[in-house]
Amino acid sequence: MTSKAFSQNTFINPDIEEKSIEGDKVSRSRKPSVYDAVAGRISAAGFIPRSVIVSTNRDTASSSLSAVPPEAVLFRSKNAPTRYAESDIYFANERDSPKGLPDSDLLKSLHTYASDFYFRATAEGGSIDWRSMDETALIGLGILMEEASREILGETGDLTFTEGEESNINIPGCGRRTRTSSVEASRYAKRRRILDDHVN
Repeated sequence: MTSKAFSQNTFINPDIEEKSIEGDKVSRSRKPSVYDAVAGRISAAGFIPRSVIVSTNRDTASSSLSAVPPEAVLFRSKNAPTRYAESDIYFANERDSPKGLPDSDLLKSLHTYASDFYFRATAEGGSIDWRSMDETALIGLGILMEEASREILGETGDLTFTEGEESNINIPGCGRRTRTSSVEASRYAKRRRILDDHVN
């Protein structure tokens, strides 16, 4: 395996046939897979073209350019099972798994990032490495990302993304203090007024 110089910012593989590099011709002969759907390359009409021509007279987006979710591609295939909500095999991990699998939105984002990375980093636009991020690798990467974020945030780190209601109250001997609960602040303020009345 040889590659071009690092200064040329691309890699080549001498064993690649010219037919596999031509993206549009290959995508017409290849059937859409769930891998393509997760990467956002499939619309209701088939593959989303790389070069898009949009009419200037049209004010709404074409449905043939918007990607469909992977479960739609899976269950629209020729030999797909009948889909029932009670026994949905696509979301079976939510019912049966003792340990939760990574969030599907996280996995979709990771897969999209990896496919965009391969598309930009290789000369053939990622068409050779289209299965390098298969389901096992994707789930493993998702678990690693969730564990890393849990470790970084800590036990109560997720509370940094929430806001409490701030209120200023006086505490004797401590000056002003800020509390986030308005209910506690009003109860404390009532006790303070009663104490002030007895002191005078």
